[in-house]
Amino acid sequence: MLSYVRVAAAASCLALLVGCGDRPPGHTDIIGRLFEAGPAAKVMSEARATSPGADPYRAAYYKYSMEHAEYEFNKMEHYRSATYHANNAMAAARGGAPEPAAISSRQLPADKVDELTSARNRLVAALNAGGASRNPDAAGKAVARFNCWMEQQEENFQPRDIAYCKNQFMEALAQIETTAAGAPETITIAADVLFDFDKAVIKPAFYPALDKVADMLVKNTNIRVEISGHTDTVGTMQYNQRLSERRANAVAAYLERKGVSRDRMTVRGYSFTRLAVQTGPNVKEPRNRRVEIRQR
Repeated sequence: MLSYVRVAAAASCLALLVGCGDRPPGHTDIIGRLFEAGPAAKVMSEARATSPGADPYRAAYYKYSMEHAEYEFNKMEHYRSATYHANNAMAAARGGAPEPAAISSRQLPADKVDELTSARNRLVAALNAGGASRNPDAAGKAVARFNCWMEQQEENFQPRDIAYCKNQFMEALAQIETTAAGAPETITIAADVLFDFDKAVIKPAFYPALDKVADMLVKNTNIRVEISGHTDTVGTMQYNQRLSERRANAVAAYLERKGVSRDRMTVRGYSFTRLAVQTGPNVKEPRNRRVEIRQR
């Protein structure tokens, strides 16, 4: 029955000159997807049968890449993306180095290129600093989620999927940046990942990353830090000052509960007086919405 429905849908599209609306980059029409289904099924079968091996970094990358492959194949029926992630998983399982996708490999929206380039540079720096050996699961997850973010951002029409891949990437990246450097000069956490919009309550999904920061500070009792909140330029200076202070205090309170003495932490809010990316007033810039934990 399913095959019949797909063929009928394809025939309907043919009757409309195979238009069926504009398609995002990387997508084919219904007939194209029918032709892609068989080869994708073979790749998926091969990938499922491939053992990820004993290396924990490659095994983690295999696991998280296959999560994306299964989602695209089974739920979305986007066979090209399923094949991409499954092939990535197999390459790592067979000894290849997990690689974050090159920015030039995707047709990205122009306003997303800088953000993804910055994220990729941070990921590469954390991996080069030993993040994969110190926290292989988070490293494998970070690379797989970055590649998912790139794929979804190229398509640019499923905001929930984009947010899922991006947020999961940022959480994993924060973990390997912390473990790779041991005691980094500055840890920058995207506020959009840490908090819901206009809120100062830390999302439970980010507890593990902050736990690692707390563990590092507990082990290095000589380190004193400034925890600072920052906003973009949307809204008034006064409102953003209060929001930035509340968010910085939320992080400090969490670290204190995990054993970091409050007298080792200076807490400040800077509103939008210290922008990471210079913008004009009333500009939504996610890179400016952040919390920084800086040694002092």
